[in-house]
Amino acid sequence: MLGTDFNFGIIQTSARPLLCLEVNPPRGVDVGHIFSRLDGKLSGVSFLNVTDSALARMRLSALPFGSLIKSRFGIEALVNLSCRDRNLLALQADLLGGWALGVRSVVALTGDAMTIGDTPERKGVFEVNSVGLLHTISTLNSGKDLAGHELKGKTDYFPGVVVNPNVRNPAAELKRLRRKAESGARYALSQPIFDGPAAISFLKEARQIGVPIFVGLLALKTGTAALAISRVPGLHLPEAMLAQMEAAGDSDVSSFFIDHCLKLAEECRPYVCGYHVVSGATPLLALQLLRELARYVETL
Repeated sequence: MLGTDFNFGIIQTSARPLLCLEVNPPRGVDVGHIFSRLDGKLSGVSFLNVTDSALARMRLSALPFGSLIKSRFGIEALVNLSCRDRNLLALQADLLGGWALGVRSVVALTGDAMTIGDTPERKGVFEVNSVGLLHTISTLNSGKDLAGHELKGKTDYFPGVVVNPNVRNPAAELKRLRRKAESGARYALSQPIFDGPAAISFLKEARQIGVPIFVGLLALKTGTAALAISRVPGLHLPEAMLAQMEAAGDSDVSSFFIDHCLKLAEECRPYVCGYHVVSGATPLLALQLLRELARYVETL
């Protein structure tokens, strides 16, 4: 196992924006094809964000996959942990297991609703939300479990959260972010943004809270894919862009989105600590965007 003395303080002190790449675990146990796709393509990447059955669609467990990917590439994994699928007993057990496997940072998530997934008849747990999970992490970090028992070896997680600049009520989202900060959040990963002015307005306000934000950037391949993304809860594309995408249909618009993401990266730079490249359904396009962002960061 790799050493455990990584300095997460770089999130607050780096002079250049940091790069974080989202990686989805496989729908199965074969991790080789994901590792092969990433081999030699992670230059400049500081973190790998591992999703936890995102959009309520089952995939290999995030914590062990985060440990595997950290060992393979020597890059710290920011592992999502969802309250949707676990009660507090399981959350504590998984947090202890993740630490034993070398995971050092988790992203506390409430979790997507089961109804948007591919098995909407399943039941979510939601015993606590992301704030409750942050309190749980803090308790384990202090050397005790939630029942007050002393732990034989404690965790020391560096916890993160998610934030959504796309919401219709920015004031409420900023209030939630402040509450997460007060509960121990040390950084935030944002949902992918497409509307520059709206996102910048939000990020300016969020910067005052003091939680460093990796702004989410997502490149899409076709107009049809962009229209589908616009229907995902929590995401927003400007009306003018939607009209462009409707006209584009199944045509390749990847160059448009790469350029748009680079423009957003430059505009948001004063207000964020880095860029969170969201893979979505187009991991190869995400790697292309990652390369372009790495070149941009090198010029700063």
